[in-house]
Amino acid sequence: MSIQKQNDMSDIEWAQQMVSAFKKAERGKSGYTRSVWFPIQQMKNLMDTIANEPHADGVRVYFGRYTKAVIDNVNSNLPQGEPKIPGTYVDRNTVIFVSTKNENGRPMQDYMENALFSEPKNRGALCPPDTGCDCTSDIIDPNDPDNNCP
Repeated sequence: MSIQKQNDMSDIEWAQQMVSAFKKAERGKSGYTRSVWFPIQQMKNLMDTIANEPHADGVRVYFGRYTKAVIDNVNSNLPQGEPKIPGTYVDRNTVIFVSTKNENGRPMQDYMENALFSEPKNRGALCPPDTGCDCTSDIIDPNDPDNNCP
């Protein structure tokens, strides 16, 4: 998909405008989350798994929100030693990755049954509230008057 650019704006400037617009729309709402960070090994594992699926054609990203019930349920079912979802994530936005495949000539169909990638993937670090938010990223518009990082 190609986006028609106006006035020789760089890709970074477009990204800054999009992040600023999201922030403006979400400002003041509980659970504002600017970004979600995933370790490279987690992303590599995800891509390797999908690449080995017959008819896999991509990943769909859903936007979601943690609830206390979801956190409690996930945490109670984690294997021992697996890091728990922090309680500070209640009412925070997140993203969820779901594998897709071409099914009977229909591309981009979500699938999770009988697949190696058998459940939606999540478990990234939210910013805010986590530490490690990159307040110096080129994606964060330095001219945004409301750029109180995080």
